[in-house]
Amino acid sequence: MSRNLVTAGVAAALFAGCSFEPEQPVLEHEPNAKAIAENVDLANSPTAQDQLAGALEMLFGTPEHPGYMRLESWIEEEYDPNQGSWNLSDEEFDALKASNRAAFAKQIAAIEAGDLDAVARPRYAPDLWRRYEALVAEAPDDLNATYADTEGTWRDELVYLFEGYYPSLTATAEFYRQQCNHCHGPSGGGDGSTAPYLNPRPRDYRPGIFKFTALANKARPRHGDLMRILEEGIYMTAMPSFRRFSDAQLHGLADYVELLAKRGETEILLALDYAADEGFGGLEKVQETYEFVLDRWEKAADNVIVYDGEVPAATPERLAAGQRLFLGAEGEGANCVSCHGPTGIGDGPSAREVDPETGLERYVKDEWGNEIRPRNLARGIYRFGRRPIDLYRRIYAGINGTPMPEHFGMQIIEADGSKRALDEDDIWNLVHYVRSLGERPLEVARHDTSGNEEHAEGH
Repeated sequence: MSRNLVTAGVAAALFAGCSFEPEQPVLEHEPNAKAIAENVDLANSPTAQDQLAGALEMLFGTPEHPGYMRLESWIEEEYDPNQGSWNLSDEEFDALKASNRAAFAKQIAAIEAGDLDAVARPRYAPDLWRRYEALVAEAPDDLNATYADTEGTWRDELVYLFEGYYPSLTATAEFYRQQCNHCHGPSGGGDGSTAPYLNPRPRDYRPGIFKFTALANKARPRHGDLMRILEEGIYMTAMPSFRRFSDAQLHGLADYVELLAKRGETEILLALDYAADEGFGGLEKVQETYEFVLDRWEKAADNVIVYDGEVPAATPERLAAGQRLFLGAEGEGANCVSCHGPTGIGDGPSAREVDPETGLERYVKDEWGNEIRPRNLARGIYRFGRRPIDLYRRIYAGINGTPMPEHFGMQIIEADGSKRALDEDDIWNLVHYVRSLGERPLEVARHDTSGNEEHAEGH
């Protein structure tokens, strides 16, 4: 026997039974250390912290088995937020089925041909496969036989399993672990293993603040707002487009991110309300907080910024009016110049402040504690779309979690001394002027008087 064969045999014996597959981490929700630290009574009571963790598990489940605690009113109304497809409109569900037909084309074709042995296990859909195997185990040899629960056949029902697939929260939790956890962390705190290396940092979902929505009044995002972020990603950040996955998988991720955000909000509020002599106020108070958070999300659709008319043309008059508003100081205009600077490159005087701890100048911070630089508008690059309606919504309502304020209704004083509020017409003037800044020569867009490109641009 050659030496190589002996060596190979020894190696095979040594590694017999060993697996080179990386061990998959088991996700556990981590406590919000910042929220706990802000309440001295809670920070000094490990028992209370355990009670908080138990309450959150009761309300939202675990990473392995996530799910909402159903309220009595939901049960009476036969509403179950754990069944995400219930929240889709007929049009959205039709689009979902079309996407599933494309994603599971091979499986559906095999079922329609009656060759169940050729149905391959789909990726990222363990719950679908379990349902399929259970139904196949009950199926008769004749797939054209009537399926008892519907007017269709067993073949129709097997096809519909794939066509109407909507992932469970449990299946999506595993999908989140594979695709999102390394950035956003198991509890959605933006603290995954790669987070320290990213600028801007991944979003912390837990405060319930999302920068990019189509909503006013700092409302929580709609399902559709989260879907758009997943589909398009966020330009010039580490957040990619997830369009390589099916609509069903994206719907599931939007549902799971929403659950993490609601869980995080509930945790923050419960931590804030804890008192050494009263605890968390009992089960009734915990449930009130839970309902308050969920209701806040339910009202998101009431805050959609809609413009029903046609987008006005960017006339010279509108551009001039937009410039006056942009450059006008507080009380005289929209005061955009204070952050974005006179040429729009993000070098206004309000862009920086003195750090109270170090005494050094730095960029102002956002709600997540990150230094945030005003957008260099001369580049013409916007993180959540450059369509006129996208900019209209940014200017109209501001950007959640950042110093970018709401401009609709802002009070200004006209040259004649009269007061008025900025209206939709003013917003469009600003939109066109801002867009014009991005159409300047490239050398203007590159100009940066601060000489500092380290910090993430914000607005």
